[in-house]
Amino acid sequence: MSRSILLFSLAGLFALLTLGISEPDADARLEQEAARLQERVDERAALIGRTTEYLAHELATIGATTWMQRHARSLEAEHEVSGAFYLGFVDDSLVCWSGSVPANVAAVVHDTARAQRVLPEAIHQHTSVVLGRVRLHGMAPVWITPSIENRYLHRTFHPWLRAPNGLTAQPRTASGPMIVDAAGVPLLRLAWRGDALDTGPWILVRLVLFLLGLGTFVAACWWTIPTLLQRSSPWVRSGAFAGAIFLIRWGTLSFVPSAPIDRLPLFDPATYAASAAFPSLGDLVINAALIVVVILFARRQLQHIPSQASPPAGAAPFIWALLFVGATGITNIIIGLVNDSSVDLDLYHVQSLTGTSAAALTGIALLFLAWVLTADTGVRILVRIRPVWMMFAFGLAVLTATILLNHGYGVRDTMLYLWPAPILLLLFHVQRHRPHFIHAIVGVGAFATLTAHVLTKYTRDREHRERLVLAERLSVKEDPVVEMLFREVAPSLRTDTALHRMITAGAPCSPGELDAAVRQIFYGGFWERYDVRVFAISTQGEVRCSSDGSSPVSWERSVSDFANPTALADMPDLYFEQDHPDGPFYHARLVVMPTERATPGQLVIELHHRSASQTMGFPDLLISGDEPLSRRADRYAIARYERGALADRSHARGIPLFWGRELGPERVLWYADHGMEYLARSSDSGTIMVLGLPIPGMLDKATTFSYLFALFSAVAAIAFIIHRLASTPRLGLFGIGAKVRTALFSFAIIGLILFGAGANTLLARQYAERSEASILEKARSAHTELQQHLDGHPRLTQRDHRYLEHLLANLSNVLYSDITVYDVKGGLIASSRPQVFTNGLLGPRMNPVAFVRMAVEQASDFVHQESIGTAHYRTAYMPLRDRKGAVLGYLALPSFADQRQQEQERSGVLVAVANLFVLFFALSVLVALFISNWTTRPLDVLKNALSRIGLQGTNEPIRYRGDDEVGQLVEVYNRKVEELRLSAEKLAHSERENAWKEMARQVAHEIKNPLTPMKLNIQHFQHTWRPESPDAKERLDRFSNNLVEQIDVLSRIANEFSHFAQMPPAHPTHIDLADVAAVVAHLFSNTPGGIVQLNASEPLPVYADREHLLRTFNNLIKNALQAIPEGRIGRVEINMHREDKEAVVEVRDNGTGIPSEVADLVFLPKFSTKSSGMGLGLPMVKRMVENAGGRVWFNTQEGVGTSFFVALPLRT
Repeated sequence: MSRSILLFSLAGLFALLTLGISEPDADARLEQEAARLQERVDERAALIGRTTEYLAHELATIGATTWMQRHARSLEAEHEVSGAFYLGFVDDSLVCWSGSVPANVAAVVHDTARAQRVLPEAIHQHTSVVLGRVRLHGMAPVWITPSIENRYLHRTFHPWLRAPNGLTAQPRTASGPMIVDAAGVPLLRLAWRGDALDTGPWILVRLVLFLLGLGTFVAACWWTIPTLLQRSSPWVRSGAFAGAIFLIRWGTLSFVPSAPIDRLPLFDPATYAASAAFPSLGDLVINAALIVVVILFARRQLQHIPSQASPPAGAAPFIWALLFVGATGITNIIIGLVNDSSVDLDLYHVQSLTGTSAAALTGIALLFLAWVLTADTGVRILVRIRPVWMMFAFGLAVLTATILLNHGYGVRDTMLYLWPAPILLLLFHVQRHRPHFIHAIVGVGAFATLTAHVLTKYTRDREHRERLVLAERLSVKEDPVVEMLFREVAPSLRTDTALHRMITAGAPCSPGELDAAVRQIFYGGFWERYDVRVFAISTQGEVRCSSDGSSPVSWERSVSDFANPTALADMPDLYFEQDHPDGPFYHARLVVMPTERATPGQLVIELHHRSASQTMGFPDLLISGDEPLSRRADRYAIARYERGALADRSHARGIPLFWGRELGPERVLWYADHGMEYLARSSDSGTIMVLGLPIPGMLDKATTFSYLFALFSAVAAIAFIIHRLASTPRLGLFGIGAKVRTALFSFAIIGLILFGAGANTLLARQYAERSEASILEKARSAHTELQQHLDGHPRLTQRDHRYLEHLLANLSNVLYSDITVYDVKGGLIASSRPQVFTNGLLGPRMNPVAFVRMAVEQASDFVHQESIGTAHYRTAYMPLRDRKGAVLGYLALPSFADQRQQEQERSGVLVAVANLFVLFFALSVLVALFISNWTTRPLDVLKNALSRIGLQGTNEPIRYRGDDEVGQLVEVYNRKVEELRLSAEKLAHSERENAWKEMARQVAHEIKNPLTPMKLNIQHFQHTWRPESPDAKERLDRFSNNLVEQIDVLSRIANEFSHFAQMPPAHPTHIDLADVAAVVAHLFSNTPGGIVQLNASEPLPVYADREHLLRTFNNLIKNALQAIPEGRIGRVEINMHREDKEAVVEVRDNGTGIPSEVADLVFLPKFSTKSSGMGLGLPMVKRMVENAGGRVWFNTQEGVGTSFFVALPLRT
């Protein structure tokens, strides 16, 4: 009881601690974080100050070139950790640098603040050291403020400062704790993001305390209820435990607020909510675990229920119905997890799975475990129902009803409701045979197959719904990238002086002039996706000229339509025309006025998407926002058809140039082609979007099965270990087969982990080498092409900016790679992706390590790993030379344009390794099963042979072909069996001789005893016989009577030995041991001076000879009565009960007991503690009990009494 009190006390303590954990005080926590952050800022300021001092002296001593060569790599490593970078100037010229150089270097030089620099891309700590003409600036970002925010770029504190995620920076004029720079000048203020403290360590601590309290309460009930209700039936104990768990769980769900735990995704109803019992995914897992515990407790208690002859036949339909209804409930829960939740369970794309996915799969595994435990208990009851055919008839009836009901509700997938049938057949097989490891493997495999089937079926349906939504959204061909780019170029167009003169001049302009002034200057790179048409409009509204000689398509509509209010709200000058007969397009009307007094001119720009455009994609890190549904589009092969012709495609191969299929009535068509499943959907404007996914093959299905098999195996193994530890504290009691399997699994898992690590390293290395080779090949191609255009050109400078941007824009579309050109001093000249530089994501200088490799170490090429935010990419560098070998500048090909593709390739490598791991794990289980069975089968044969060894009968040798260790063991066994046979024959012969000798001695002794008085009587009669004596007849009669009495004694002696030596053979039948004991007890119930009492509360069915049992009870009760001394009221109790699988009978008396010195002789023939009797009763009892497969023993205490015990196996 002390343990129960301790557990309940701990449960209460955990509950109080859970209630005591509340949301932290925001202001106090903010002050604490401000103090920590200030300490880190001061620490880094001191570090930057020391480093700047040292590097400034180095720069003044060794010069800029040697300085960069010596420190570029070490400073890059420091930059990756702390974010620090350094800018070295001689006078006002930047001569050396590290890290990413800010876009506005002048702001760094001319800012008057001593210890900080506020730049568009970040708020920096700053320090500088001046040594004559040399000035070195050291900087490190504190608060990063990228101009674009997406999944790669965030407004956040630099990671080196270790600020919590929810902490944000505010202007110095705002309220909140102040962070100051090294000079004590305010740097920024701190505040919490709106939902920053909604989650955090405190909420996790509260959840852990709640789970500990719940688990401790369950453990307390586990130990307490059996103790309190030990006199109640197991059904009552099981019901009490289940009721206690239900009440505590109902109470927590009904009266304990879900907040703030529901802020966690696992307990968020938005993630999953099915009912009041399952209000969240986390509650589903908890409830499933509690159900398993309740069933385990019930199974533990029901083991103590006496095994009745047979349960009532009416229990069969109830059990069958319970199992099938429970299975249907589990199936519906799995379907609900797919259809009614945001949990991703698409096992064909494991890289998209999250922690909630793992929790959902764990909940499914626990529900299956609960069902198996229930089914195993039900099968144990069903196998005892008689007649057997009736039990199976009820099962067949329930199965038929299940099929009819599901067909009535339109469920045609038989696996959804018939999956319990094979599992139940397996459990019936286990009941008839000894359970083996193969049964567990088959069961886990069956559940993995079922779950894989249900998940793939319903995730496919869910994916189809999402694909329809995605196709509808993509059919509306609005392009956020072009909208963003137009926002950038529109101000330049409105204020361009040369363009204004061209539009407002009296002479008409030519298409070439307009194209040169507008299209070739402002529309390169990404704009190549579009057919850009530019129209100059006079002040009278006439088209003065166009870039292609055509008229504006947008003028076909009225002015009111042109200024359609449905245009994009954030781009009022750009409109999207969706329903035009020639296809959707963008158009804009701009007013060109360089000054307020200038005559306004108008410019009409139309963007028509090119057919089958294969131009460069736009890098994700330049697109603001991050929408999950758009990210899911990455997995699809996408094609778009305009007016039946292929207009665009992505990740699609083998797509026809013209659409030739007929769509369905809802303008939707699903079809398969070349191993792909496609959805085609048409919009109102006639745009057809085609989205395809590979059709899963056998390897994909095997991988899905393997993931579930591995997870379910882990859950089953953990449950088995916990059960084994609860029942047997020592795991060392495992058999050889289990040890072999455990060793094989351990080696397999270790080997698979090592293999996975090695394969991942190898594949990653191969991917890196392939990526480097590819990007270097593109760099060489770009160099060859630029060399042709720049041959004979002097060293490149900023004057070549526009011409190079035009070349790079066209070349990047050909090579499908971004291209940047730097001058010989590492300064930026032009890029096919200028937005990366104008948005401050990259600085106007080359990477310092690459510059050292190119300019100082004269490398012919160099591939360097770089990053922007959390996006990592490779950049290939190469000197740009003319045909004479003179270096004109440096060429850089960064690969951030295909960042998403690189991530997919990297994740593909990891997924491939994970797939191989789970596949090999599943195969290793089968191999381990085969090897363990192959290894232990001879040992099982040897064990069975050893179990049959007996001193009597024939011991057969083992036939084993093999010369291994087992074969040698078998050889030794066979030799010992032969030796045992010879020894048994000798022993039997010796025992027979000894038995006959002992028997002869005993017979002689017993016969001699009456013969001696007979001889003396006869001799005395001969000497004293006188016929004439008056008492002659009386003496003759007395002599005759004595002689007859002695002859009777001899006859009795002969009969006793005859009965012992020739015990009649047993004729066993099915009888109730309690009935036999009752007959004998009634026979002795009227014995004078003694009380015989029978205590039997239940039937004890055994298989034995009734006559032998009657003689056994007669002997034991008679001996018990005879052992009671004179003057004591005799009391003999016959106590009968079950113990494990035996019926145990105790015959207890209150006699004198058996002296310890003769206790070992009780069951030997001719031993007796009585003055009369032959001493053969107890040996006969022992022989009869052992012939029935039982055993007999006794306990005694001198002066108190003796208890003889008889144990016989219960009939099953």
